[in-house]
Amino acid sequence: MRRPLLQFLILNMLAYSAFAQSPARFTGDWVGILSEANLPLIFHIAEDSSSGLQVTLDSPLQGASGIKCTAKTTAEDSLIIEAPGASYRGRYRSAPDSLYGVWRQGPRPLSISFKRMLRPPTPRPPFNYKIDLVEYDNADKTVHLGATLTRPLPNKRYPVAILITGSGLQDRDETIAGHKPFAIIADYLTRQGMAVLRVDDRNMGKSTGEVKKATSADFANDVIAGINYLRTRKDIDTNRIGLIGHSEGGLIAPIVYSHWPRLDFIVMLAGQGVPGWEIILRQQTDPIRPISMPAFNAYLPLVKEKLDILNATFGAPDSITLRQIKASYTQWKSTVPDSLLNILHARNVTPEMYAYQVSFEMNPWFRYFYKTDPAAFLQQVKCPVLALNGEKDIQVFPEQNIPAIKTALNKGGNTRVTTHIFPGLNHLFQHCQTCQVSEYPALDESFAPEVLTLMGDWIKKICNL
Repeated sequence: MRRPLLQFLILNMLAYSAFAQSPARFTGDWVGILSEANLPLIFHIAEDSSSGLQVTLDSPLQGASGIKCTAKTTAEDSLIIEAPGASYRGRYRSAPDSLYGVWRQGPRPLSISFKRMLRPPTPRPPFNYKIDLVEYDNADKTVHLGATLTRPLPNKRYPVAILITGSGLQDRDETIAGHKPFAIIADYLTRQGMAVLRVDDRNMGKSTGEVKKATSADFANDVIAGINYLRTRKDIDTNRIGLIGHSEGGLIAPIVYSHWPRLDFIVMLAGQGVPGWEIILRQQTDPIRPISMPAFNAYLPLVKEKLDILNATFGAPDSITLRQIKASYTQWKSTVPDSLLNILHARNVTPEMYAYQVSFEMNPWFRYFYKTDPAAFLQQVKCPVLALNGEKDIQVFPEQNIPAIKTALNKGGNTRVTTHIFPGLNHLFQHCQTCQVSEYPALDESFAPEVLTLMGDWIKKICNL
């Protein structure tokens, strides 16, 4: 899910850096968190026999990758990395395997440490299954989609699962913070006897199509295009087509069912069961709770009224919405004491500044997400549904959404519903420690094996494999 108010450093103010001493100890992938911005950074360091160390920088939460840096080692066995506007000087520590040093950007140096990433590799060849790189269009030829179809080697008709990514634009592997969960899921299920179709989102990889005005309903039509493509293949059992949706994909799946009710199954991985505004209300206010309950109690009504205004003015000119947003903020600020405004970093925020911030939540995707109640679609679903979530998910809260999903399905007469909340897992189904979004790239695990096992066993039972 998107986190609209999560504050990131803008790219041109990033501190570009890297490390190097004796090349062997520095080569690899390293991750650190710039604590003042809660911003994870990843360095990829390789040794080149002709030019020395090659270094690139990723900022996963900003969607930036492959930023080129220069690096050199020193006589003191230190590594210096340079990039426009910033530099990093770090030394290697063997216990633990880490790099520790100083990031210089502007007048004040910042200490930052990096640890070596030991993440298991994404599945690599040789594979014991067939891999087809495919492309197809939607019905009116306005969207072109690139995808990978995997299926077991024996030449027969297979049940198939279509993987649906979460919010934001991702490639067919749903690459997030360096992790490729859809490649892992596809590999696992194909080895279990399933065909799997995973697809690039619009304007990612081989796919094209309008994205600025697109909503979850439009992305549901892209999934239907995938279904129509699969129905042309002789190696697919078209009576056993199911969907596996992660995050927003868990909302898209029942929308697809409302248009194509012949689906064999739906798996919702951290899918939503309540309107988007309820999820965003918690995303934007829960972080204040541990800091100050009085500040939380003061801030909650402001966010709630903002979301009410966005929903009430759906379809109205933006000028009307922003006028109401500014008036709401002015009234709220006049009632909150300076002590709480300081905690909320709002004392110097003007109504115009607040309205500008809210304007990023006014595009068609957000407005559709905020206003849509998944229950309206879930109540139409009659096929078996598996709804899974991680206990530590702070983006799609399990205690808020899993019961709502089950209630809506049952209300529509669907009793073939299985739910499970996995202890200790985050939104990406990783075992986590802080379980914050900024921790995602620092974790070596890309997708918990117990989730693969439960999901695979459930699908095999549904599909009689």
